Amino acid sequence: MHFKRPFTLASGAGLGLALSCFALSSGSSAAEYVAATPLLAYDLSATAPAPAPAVQQPAVARQAVADDSTPQSAPLATSVDAASVECMAKVVMHEAANQPREGKIAVAQTLVNRLKVGGRFGDSICEIVNQKGQYFRISSFHPRKNSDGWQEAVEVAHEVLAGQAEPVAPGAIYFRASYAPANAFFRTRERVATVGAHIFYR
Repeated sequence: MHFKRPFTLASGAGLGLALSCFALSSGSSAAEYVAATPLLAYDLSATAPAPAPAVQQPAVARQAVADDSTPQSAPLATSVDAASVECMAKVVMHEAANQPREGKIAVAQTLVNRLKVGGRFGDSICEIVNQKGQYFRISSFHPRKNSDGWQEAVEVAHEVLAGQAEPVAPGAIYFRASYAPANAFFRTRERVATVGAHIFYR
């Protein structure tokens, strides 16, 4: 007794593949054919499950990763008035050119401390520097701008005006040369510190 062999998907696909091979032109290759043939329904690459979604990290962990991979922003630079820098740098260079950097900073900080008093010495660094009888005539002082001394004086002025320098002589608004004897004025003032060749008072 003869039974018909049932037609299966596998045998049908095999038959289709065999028939299509006969249909290839003599100039076509097997690779070109395979590339042009749609995937069969049971092809593993066509039926593979979609990759599982990535596990969502907790918010704290995500933040930690972001912190590690993202460079920290640099602190914002403080805006400093160019005229104030020049006025202060002239005083620093004229009065403390031969002093250590700490002594230069202390001189510069006396100008800021005078500004904090509020109008008593002037309402700006340049007004304070130009106050009659306090300093030299800065309009007549023209240091070489390409000298190391001037460059350091400018750096000190920037640092002090931007508030980036630690107080050297806290609250001092006056100073005098340590080699000269104190006059009656300084004998009535509170002595704050001696830095280099200067004594500072408030």
